[in-house]
Amino acid sequence: MGSAFVAIGYISVVMVLLKSIKMGALAAVGRLAFTNYLLTTLLCGFVFYGHGLGKFGQVERWEQAIYVVGIWCFLIVFSLIWSRKFYYGPVEWFWRYLTYGNKPAFRK
Repeated sequence: MGSAFVAIGYISVVMVLLKSIKMGALAAVGRLAFTNYLLTTLLCGFVFYGHGLGKFGQVERWEQAIYVVGIWCFLIVFSLIWSRKFYYGPVEWFWRYLTYGNKPAFRK
């Protein structure tokens, strides 16, 4: 029963923090969500599996945290730079093209 209250407390803290910070960076990441998801998969696949660096099972917990923060920082910077010039991420644009059958505007 106590776990539920702790979870509600954590959620409340996150919600208060999200309301107090500037959401521009997170909004850019959200607009490129599908692209970022696939990019994260490619990056982690390269780092951890045999076709890349082969680090699977060789990374300690503290090193995993460094990888996570590094990938997050890369994705935030990539999303901000991309969002300045384009309306959608490349995968989001292609998905809209397939869904609606016409080419949406790509560049701002």
